[in-house]
Amino acid sequence: MPVVPMCSGTPAFRRIVLGLLLAVAGAVPIDAVLADQGARRICSTSLAGDELLALLVEPERVACVSTLADDPQLSDVVGHFPPSIARVIGRIEPVLGSRPDLVLVAPWNDPDFRTLLARSGVEVEVLADVRNFDDIRRQVLDLGRRLGATERARQVAERLDAELTRAEAIAARRRWRPKILSFSHGIVAGAGTTVDALIRRAGAINAAAEAGIEGHTRLPMEALVALDPEVLLLGFDTGEHPASLLEAYPHLASTRAVRDGRIVILPPRLLTTVTPFLARGVLALEERLAALAPEPK
Repeated sequence: MPVVPMCSGTPAFRRIVLGLLLAVAGAVPIDAVLADQGARRICSTSLAGDELLALLVEPERVACVSTLADDPQLSDVVGHFPPSIARVIGRIEPVLGSRPDLVLVAPWNDPDFRTLLARSGVEVEVLADVRNFDDIRRQVLDLGRRLGATERARQVAERLDAELTRAEAIAARRRWRPKILSFSHGIVAGAGTTVDALIRRAGAINAAAEAGIEGHTRLPMEALVALDPEVLLLGFDTGEHPASLLEAYPHLASTRAVRDGRIVILPPRLLTTVTPFLARGVLALEERLAALAPEPK
């Protein structure tokens, strides 16, 4: 996880050096030193950062979160941050206006914004580009150490492992291993994505990955239909009934998923999150698959 280093002449840097000397001497716990790096006003500029902060630190240490934190479709932390905490977009003025001493930025934040932020002198932590549950666990532990929340991060990682173990046990009891295609407005999720990790953890096969597709890729409708998934996995609302999907994409009617009525809708907060909340998406998908599984012959 890259960090934009602090200048060695800043008060925060001097506090760290003094604290580390005290920790080496056994005078204070190392976690107390790490928590006192000046990161008392942390600002997040992405939903991933919002969710990680909610898991790792108290709201009193948060200066601002992204505007997406309050979106019930996208966010797993709606209602967690009080109104007194600023809501910002990834732009330099509102972020600096919250007077942060540490800013969490995501790899997908605007490069110009990240450059201006680095030049401002504020310390910056760049979140990792996670692609699977191992990446998610590693990011939690790394950020926990950075924020002086090592024990809390360890507990979050343990809960993640427990949820995944439960998911694997459920999947092992289900004999049906359907071929699933994650579809969002013509874009499919192939290998090397968190959606792929979710599908595989649910004991299913990612149709796009099986076809050699990597990353999030837009496919022509003919190629998409040729994948012929048994289940369509959607992360957007199709209206009152999943069948309304056919109004926009009539070619999908020829797939096994549509013919057999096996369309699963998960809210984006369960399907597209890149934090430990993704494990909830695995369990939700398994619940839907259990209801759609064909009767044993």
